Amino acid sequence: MKKWIIIEKNHEERVDNPPVFRDNSTLIDEDYSMDFAVTGQIKNKRLVEFYVKQMIKELGMNRLRKPVIEIKFVTHADGADGLCDGEKNKYAEILIARKCPHTGRKFGFVEMMQTLAHEMVHARQFIRGQLFNQGGWAWKGRNADGYEYENQPWEKEAYRLEKELFMECFPHFAEFTN
Repeated sequence: MKKWIIIEKNHEERVDNPPVFRDNSTLIDEDYSMDFAVTGQIKNKRLVEFYVKQMIKELGMNRLRKPVIEIKFVTHADGADGLCDGEKNKYAEILIARKCPHTGRKFGFVEMMQTLAHEMVHARQFIRGQLFNQGGWAWKGRNADGYEYENQPWEKEAYRLEKELFMECFPHFAEFTN
């Protein structure tokens, strides 16, 4: 069985077996050129990392070399469930809230993973240069400041793809803590 190199929070490395799921399958660690990091307090971190790799592949970003995606799990994300910012061919930064901005209730693990799918679509949009915000929103090279939230084309795309991305990429067979 292929061993994994696990990098701990203190930056120490250890060799370990990949996680084993209920059906006795393991995570398949494919070669990915794109770098990403998952930070902040989150349960099931190895599972999250696997899920992110699957989404990177599904979104067609797995062979990109330069961009980096940083995913931060935070208590609050500026009044949203999740946020994404980025720059073409350079980076995307995703914030995922652990608490609902309206009620203060803790989000469940699956809820956060669904939000992550939505924000990964935005990460792709930023990295590909479809979406950018430099003093105002622009979508595919056109000024997009006048859109109401629900009519923003980048949000329409993210809402349209998030469920499919979640269903396709999340390892539903895996054991996890909610």
